[in-house]
Amino acid sequence: MTPFKGLMTRAAAGLTALCLAMPATAREPGVPPTIPPGATMGVPIAASPPPGLYFSLRSGYSDTTLRDGQGDAMGADVRIRDTALQFLWVPGTQFWGADYKAMVLLPILDIHQTLSAPMGSGSAGKTGLGNVEIRPVDLSWQIEPGIFVNAGFSIHAPTGYWSGTAPVSTAGHFWSLAPSVGFSYLRDGWNLSAHAIYFVNGRNRDNGYRSGNEINLNLTAMKGVGDWSLGPVAYWRKQVSGDDNGGTAYGGTRFGRAEQLALGLGVTRQIGKVSANLMLTDDVVAKNTLGGQRLWVNFTLPLGQ
Repeated sequence: MTPFKGLMTRAAAGLTALCLAMPATAREPGVPPTIPPGATMGVPIAASPPPGLYFSLRSGYSDTTLRDGQGDAMGADVRIRDTALQFLWVPGTQFWGADYKAMVLLPILDIHQTLSAPMGSGSAGKTGLGNVEIRPVDLSWQIEPGIFVNAGFSIHAPTGYWSGTAPVSTAGHFWSLAPSVGFSYLRDGWNLSAHAIYFVNGRNRDNGYRSGNEINLNLTAMKGVGDWSLGPVAYWRKQVSGDDNGGTAYGGTRFGRAEQLALGLGVTRQIGKVSANLMLTDDVVAKNTLGGQRLWVNFTLPLGQ
């Protein structure tokens, strides 16, 4: 807390400013989103690949500013570099006429924040493991040739770095359950996909704080030409229930509900067996959260089929 003593012009105002200076996303202060919004853009999410084991590497960079409930900058800039290692298993098994697959994802985050007026001055950073995602069930149905729907759920375990006193954490100290549904239209070179995820967040048992539930919607409209695919992408994130501060953490403060809307462009290139995807997005709406630009690159390759 030492770098932020300059914020304490008044005790109550100082405490509020300190909490908001953390990379809050209208969830527990200092805790990044369970997964980056837009993480499944550019992917034919509802379709299942041929049986086998697949490895994906997603590396991202975001340059963001903390925004209040009106979307105005609050004087906290946050840069995040993240890398996610994903292993997808498609055994070739069917349940209820659907193709089954499962997935494990290991995220690593490097977060650095800098304060400026009116919040004061100072900086802090942390590199560490995020919350590991385990997706034990994902079912994909082909309802017509080239048209797919899927459903499944993920468990996000509190395995990463969290501290109740540090200004920056790389994970939440709570469990999350995330059911999802998806749709993909894959005809005539098109990838028209939509993926909706609902996050149910548990309570931090160390301090009694519970982040509100939220929904993420990721959209893709890309057209393939040869080995290339290009088109717009977008995501929308909305917190649908308020935070619950069941203790005295952060002075008993609860933070406003987050909302984000981003538009961007995605490009995919197939290079042999490797699929390479690049995306750039910009938040056109950001309230009670970090808003800005994000760039990330995904590589996916089969390990064995």
